[in-house]
Amino acid sequence: MNFIKNTVVFSIATFISRILGYLRDAVVAYYFGSNQLTDAFYVAWRLPNTLRQLVAEGSFNAAFIPIYTQEYQKSPQNAKEYAASLFSYYTIVLSVITVFVVIFAEGFVKIIAPGFSEKGNLKLTAELVRIVFPYLILIGWTSFFMALLNTKDRFFIPGVAPALLNLSFIFSSVFLSSYMGIYALAVGALLGGLLQFLLQMPQTYKEGLLFKPTLKKHPQIKTTLKKIIPAFASFGISQFSFVIDTILASFLYAGAITYLYYGNRIFQLPLGLFIIGLGNALLVSLSKHYAEKNFQAFSKDLTLSFKMSIFVSLPAMAGMIFLGKEIIDVLLVRGAFTANDAVLTYYALVGYALGLLGYAFTRPFKSAFFAMGDTKTPLLSTAVGLLASILMALLFTFVFKWEVFGLALASSFGAYVNSIYLYIKYTYPVDLKSVFISLLKNLFSTTTMVLTIEVLKVFSPNIFLTVFFGILIGALTFITSNLILKEDSTILFFNLIKKKLNRI
Repeated sequence: MNFIKNTVVFSIATFISRILGYLRDAVVAYYFGSNQLTDAFYVAWRLPNTLRQLVAEGSFNAAFIPIYTQEYQKSPQNAKEYAASLFSYYTIVLSVITVFVVIFAEGFVKIIAPGFSEKGNLKLTAELVRIVFPYLILIGWTSFFMALLNTKDRFFIPGVAPALLNLSFIFSSVFLSSYMGIYALAVGALLGGLLQFLLQMPQTYKEGLLFKPTLKKHPQIKTTLKKIIPAFASFGISQFSFVIDTILASFLYAGAITYLYYGNRIFQLPLGLFIIGLGNALLVSLSKHYAEKNFQAFSKDLTLSFKMSIFVSLPAMAGMIFLGKEIIDVLLVRGAFTANDAVLTYYALVGYALGLLGYAFTRPFKSAFFAMGDTKTPLLSTAVGLLASILMALLFTFVFKWEVFGLALASSFGAYVNSIYLYIKYTYPVDLKSVFISLLKNLFSTTTMVLTIEVLKVFSPNIFLTVFFGILIGALTFITSNLILKEDSTILFFNLIKKKLNRI
């Protein structure tokens, strides 16, 4: 059950960061709107940020944490030597990638946004790439020490660190945009990356996790490389679906990439707030169970993680679909961001939201496979999911003419294919009956929540109250309904809160 507590801690920290994230989006939208300039920046930001999602939230942790846990059980000193050796080679690889992309920036832009050659913002995008891409090294270091802190069950500081990136974007938009234009956002990204890294250092020192980098090759480096390549490919294929979106969107109207970006940012709230935290905490927990050969605890934690995923995903999905337009209007419609921009952003949000349950289910499955040392199955699952999403993207965008909605919906389709493949390949026991009962209870409670929100819309005097009370009353309705139905994950969640309050 410890992984649930760690997930909650990570989620609280991430919630703080995400609130600032939406303030950041509102400020950036106010100053820059949705146009060719913002499209150029978000394509430039896509390159290091996609790799960030690999090194900070995916393949690196999947390969590093299980091996580090095993080494620590043998000897804490050996684990520190392993970390020091790996960090050095990890930094070299990130630096080589950064130099390569900076030199060939224009070529990379032509690949991920081929439509920009005709629109005339190819060179601007390449210049932004050269400025912003060193962020990869800074966030790579941040992710490394985040993983180390996670192994010590320290999740709050790593979870709250992205708040500094959001503050940096806000600062650069307000104080630098009038002097630097769109380049202010690139400067904000670099400053934010540095601040995230520095924030983790005091706790890293306190936990005794600091080390002196060394090029001495630890015996487990070779094993890590074997694990990290398929894991990197697995998460890389998953992230590649967003690259496909960018390629296809570059041929649509000006602002399409920005609409997808903002829609995805709102969609990422439940993923970043809970699902990613669940995956990180679960990986640590399952790695320990597997190393101890405690397969009963392994299965119990995995089953509970599916229930928690449903508990978060279903109401979040419904909330984004039935309250998403109002949320976008409140967050973004002001200054240079118009009401028409909000409508197109909402279409993208709905397309992404429909796939939330699929994304949520892949996390526990992948954590289980990685904890067992199997990085090939997740690789194959994401490859199959990507192929499905590409086919659907071409169909939805160019045949059905669904534009940004079609691109987002195609990604959702691929997420479900991915999770189904993982389910078919997973051979260890999961209490499916218990998970299915939890699904039915959450479906009923979500339906009740949606009806409450729709009634509230009719009687609400203005949009701000609709959003505020829609989220508040909707959440209370959902939770109350689940408590009446005695849904497992809801009861566990409240028991954890009760224990915390009793200690105060």
